[in-house]
Amino acid sequence: MTYDAFINAERNGWHDRADAYEAHTALATLQIVPAMLDALHLRPGLRLLDVACGPGYVAGAAAALDVEVTGIDYAPGMVRAAQARFPDLDFQVGDAEALPAADASYDAVACNMGLFHMGNPPKAIREAARVLRKGGRFSFSQWTAPEDSELYRLLFSALKDEADLGRADPAPDAYALSDEVGVTALLTQSGFAGINTRRLETKLIAKGPDFFDFFMKFGVRVPLIVAAQEPSVQQRLRRRINADMDPFRTSGGFEVSMPSLLFSGTKQ
Repeated sequence: MTYDAFINAERNGWHDRADAYEAHTALATLQIVPAMLDALHLRPGLRLLDVACGPGYVAGAAAALDVEVTGIDYAPGMVRAAQARFPDLDFQVGDAEALPAADASYDAVACNMGLFHMGNPPKAIREAARVLRKGGRFSFSQWTAPEDSELYRLLFSALKDEADLGRADPAPDAYALSDEVGVTALLTQSGFAGINTRRLETKLIAKGPDFFDFFMKFGVRVPLIVAAQEPSVQQRLRRRINADMDPFRTSGGFEVSMPSLLFSGTKQ
């Protein structure tokens, strides 16, 4: 099954959110970067490809370690944001499922919270393996599934209760890569060994008085589902989600547990 409508909506959604990423999504995804750089075993002189680079945070952090970096993203707005933030680094529009790189041309490949936004994540993993030299390192991150995430348990409970999920475009399972056993098998089949999984106690830090408004700028998948609903349903979702998140209110907004998984392996 192909997911063309979903992929186009994701690409357009991230393109449109490029300017909002720093004040929304980055507050969570930046928490993963130090562990990801460590998992990649980076050192000066290595070549890193940052896949689904967004505004370039992984690439920028790696460059500070004197690593030669290239970042790609399928959303032109994200590439422009990365170029503006790190003007001395190389960023380009590119497809993770058909990487614009030669075989065995990188020492490390990173993908921070990008694979589950793609139509065919296993193909993207195989592409990462293709462009890595033997002994090169790959690492990607993924949110844990709703049953293991306070945030997503509450969000998807509200969506299932209040929304017609069939209105949204067909999409791959967002949590297929939250299965450690399945991911280990997938990475092994793609040519990786020494696979490691690390759980990170990531938190969603939402600024402002209205959680619903914040989260509609945080990601793309949930807003696409919300946007497909009737206005009355959207209002019910706003009330329900804000009520569910009220116990996590802080002086500046909200803070709620949203754990992540960091996978890594070595190209054989």
